[in-house]
Amino acid sequence: MKPYHHWPSLRAIAAEVKSGVRSARAQVALALDLAKKETLDSAISPTFISLHAEIALALADQLDAKIARGEDCGDLCGIPFAVKDNIDWQGLNTSAGSPKAYLQKASSTAPVLQGLIDRGAIPIGKTNLNEWAVGLTGENAHFGNVMNPHLIGCLSGGSSSGSARAVAMGIVPMALGSDTGGSIRMPAAWCGIVGLRPSSDSFSLDGVVPRSRALDVVGPLVNSIEDCDYFLGSSFLPKSKPSDLVNTTSIKIGWDPHLLDGVDAPVRLAFMQFMHNAKQNHSVIFVEQSWPNFENATSCALTVLQMEFFEDFTRLCGPIESYADRLGKPVLNELRHSASLEPKELINAYAQLAEFRQAMATAISSVEMLALPLTPCGPVLEAGLPQAAKPLRELSLPMGASGLPILGMPLLAKKDPLGLAASSLAGVQLVGKKYQEHKLLNMVQTYLDAPN
Repeated sequence: MKPYHHWPSLRAIAAEVKSGVRSARAQVALALDLAKKETLDSAISPTFISLHAEIALALADQLDAKIARGEDCGDLCGIPFAVKDNIDWQGLNTSAGSPKAYLQKASSTAPVLQGLIDRGAIPIGKTNLNEWAVGLTGENAHFGNVMNPHLIGCLSGGSSSGSARAVAMGIVPMALGSDTGGSIRMPAAWCGIVGLRPSSDSFSLDGVVPRSRALDVVGPLVNSIEDCDYFLGSSFLPKSKPSDLVNTTSIKIGWDPHLLDGVDAPVRLAFMQFMHNAKQNHSVIFVEQSWPNFENATSCALTVLQMEFFEDFTRLCGPIESYADRLGKPVLNELRHSASLEPKELINAYAQLAEFRQAMATAISSVEMLALPLTPCGPVLEAGLPQAAKPLRELSLPMGASGLPILGMPLLAKKDPLGLAASSLAGVQLVGKKYQEHKLLNMVQTYLDAPN
């Protein structure tokens, strides 16, 4: 499906607004008009749960007035963006994609969202997601499923489904999502854009509805590596170290060949083609490594996120069975399973995940970055649910549990932005050292076949 609009880079949008080439109001009005094509009553895709034109236009007018007075309006000045509806925005409802169980009016704006507003960015609405961020598909039993912009009948990926599609369709040039087990990376790749899972413990998650307090992060979905770096700026990730320009005769990328055993043949070929393309740059060297067991790490991470979610759900809402008729099956089934787990299982899972994190930190210490497939099969058909959802987390969940920063984007073996192959949209994970997001982005843009 062809995007509705092609936005300039984030840097260019902000520069045009600051210089008066375009007003902030005009940019926001355009995004709002485009968003109306994909709301809950749309026949195309329920990308947005709600739009907030009055608030967004008021923010835009304030920025335009500041510019007229010659005042600074921030590095994201006048850039409209979308917000995943598990992130609080003061005065508005947060549903977490579960309106029958959780619909809370936010008393304050989440710091991670307020920081973007303080830099001049303008939120226009809240986007659809997997209910309670449970799942990686883009399905929602209450609001409807978010569809893939490239492959007919396939889903967008999740849980940041609406945020990813909003960017891919050109409704907004950037969006805010959250990632526990792949929820930024997977929809980014499936929708043909770029998503970053920052390092764990990068910032406060106050005002973000918890999926797993140990594994949750919030991050950007954008069109390019350049936009991702500009989105971060100098303040989004206060712990992230500034990046020096990469200036080396070679860059080593670690990978574990055994992880290709569990992926579909077309995805395996696409990943091998990705490596072949990268090695056309003679500075790039792939180093075979043996990483810790991903199957065990997946099991431990599942125990952690399921038991933490159970604890937070009962704290926020109450006993599970009181909500049995108000929750979609994926959420209800997970909560019921979590209720059967013993506390000692969580303690053991925490300990094993700590060992896994240390092992992955050791693996990346001898190279500049790591590379691995993101999902074993690519975008799944809506008609294939629920079975199609089961194998999706096998690579994204354990890698996310490493705590390292991870880019998710398509495998660019075949470049065609309007018709990307399913094997390419399966995606790649490019992993950097902790708190070195800017360096990771710089390396990917400099050495790899990255979207720009």
